[in-house]
Amino acid sequence: MKRILVVGAGLAGATVATILADKGWKIHIIDKRTHIAGNAYDYVNELGERIHKYGPHILHGSGESRSVEFLSKYTLWTPYKHHVKALLPNNSYTPLPICAKTIEDTFGIVLENEKDAKRMLEEMRVNVKIETTDDLFRATVGDKMADIFYRPYTKKMWGSYAAKIKPSVGARLPVRTNREECYFDDDFQALPTMGYSTMISNMINHENIETSLGCEYKHTMSEDYYHTFTSQPVDEFFGGVFGRLPYRSILFEERKSKVCQPSSVVNFTIQPDYTRCTQWDLFPNSPARAEDSKKKLHTKTYERPVDICDNPGEYYYPVKTEDSEDMHRRYKVISNARKDITFIGRTGLYTYFDMLPCVEKHITLANKFISLHG
Repeated sequence: MKRILVVGAGLAGATVATILADKGWKIHIIDKRTHIAGNAYDYVNELGERIHKYGPHILHGSGESRSVEFLSKYTLWTPYKHHVKALLPNNSYTPLPICAKTIEDTFGIVLENEKDAKRMLEEMRVNVKIETTDDLFRATVGDKMADIFYRPYTKKMWGSYAAKIKPSVGARLPVRTNREECYFDDDFQALPTMGYSTMISNMINHENIETSLGCEYKHTMSEDYYHTFTSQPVDEFFGGVFGRLPYRSILFEERKSKVCQPSSVVNFTIQPDYTRCTQWDLFPNSPARAEDSKKKLHTKTYERPVDICDNPGEYYYPVKTEDSEDMHRRYKVISNARKDITFIGRTGLYTYFDMLPCVEKHITLANKFISLHG
């Protein structure tokens, strides 16, 4: 049996590898990191807290999706409805996404019902042609709320003003007029009970899968395999022939604190450097929980977004502009011409994925390969 090389032991690579291995293909997974699970990697620290090394990862989507059905073979689920609070300039907290309570906290008012919240939002909104994310902010919540919740965060997150960013970026942010404070409204919201690393370990614990960690991909490796699925950045793979695709990266700063946050994630509205802070023992699949009466310290991770040049090799968010999308189109032409290579994952496809859509995409890619190659 001819072997398949999978570059990257994250969720994308593990999904492809598992499906192909189940069909009898011999798979060799390699990863330059010394651990599996990619950016979803988690572990339990000395305080008994489950830490997501590369920032919080929350699974949410349709409970009827084939992604959930697929992953459920490798993990039990701990239900978890994600809540995020924003820290306001007066040191009080308010829910995100924006909802009726957020409006009340911002303006010091009481809204009698959802109709009042809708009316207030309508009064704040600006009638503007939507060509940028800033236009979208103005048309959705108006200038005052955009100045508090969106514009400063966007500048830190993307290293650019909202007026220079495509509206698709801002479109990811929901706005509600009811009192629902849960961050997502999907019918399936959960965490793997034993963590993402265990889930992915279970996926690739297969007689047809061999895994090599701390192993950097070299082009000559593919000569020894029937086909390669690679999550290597597509521009890097082709030596930057059309230029380097822009990304934002994140620097993580871990601290111990005796103070418990009001929610697992807090977004900062005025803090000049950090975008958010995660307290790990507030996640329900953490062995040590914040409410443990014996617990004295809580581990928190602060995130500071930076350009990829300031944190080489740590890719998080593709920066979508007209120039970058034009550049990516050129890379897609030459990558599609390579019949021996399939590009996968966030950096291989230059696409930001939530976790379940990532699994869905790579189930499709694996099944397409099977349909062509058996």
